Amino acid sequence: LEKAKNEEEFDFNSFFSSSIEAGFLHYDEFSKRFVWANDQIQQAAYELVPRAKRDSFHLLIGSRLFLRSSPVELKSNLLFCIVDNMNRGVHLMNEARQKYDLASLNLDAGNKSIAASAFHSAERYLMTGISLLGNECWETKYNLAMKLNDAASE
Repeated sequence: LEKAKNEEEFDFNSFFSSSIEAGFLHYDEFSKRFVWANDQIQQAAYELVPRAKRDSFHLLIGSRLFLRSSPVELKSNLLFCIVDNMNRGVHLMNEARQKYDLASLNLDAGNKSIAASAFHSAERYLMTGISLLGNECWETKYNLAMKLNDAASE
């Protein structure tokens, strides 16, 4: 973890293997993924990320998850993990295309939240999506702007 913290050359496979051997991570048969052994270990690992870099860390995690996810996975609850992480680093995005892509993901998360009757979460996703569009959205991304505003008005 010290190497990752200091941004030196980092061997993820070695880190992952030693974390499993030490009992920090384990494979959860139900969810079919690796999870932290307990919340304290997860929190301790997170505390190693400098506060000033946490938003960029979340943006990186969300972006990598998005790029490596299949269309089927993007319809699962993984969508929320991706969007929540990317939203934490949204202020670091400079390109309009990135913001439009994230606005679209927020629309998907908002609609999925509405379907699950999680209206507070839906509002947060939809309003974040709207805020990403900017004033020119009605000329450049009309359909996305309409869908976001339509869903938010419900």
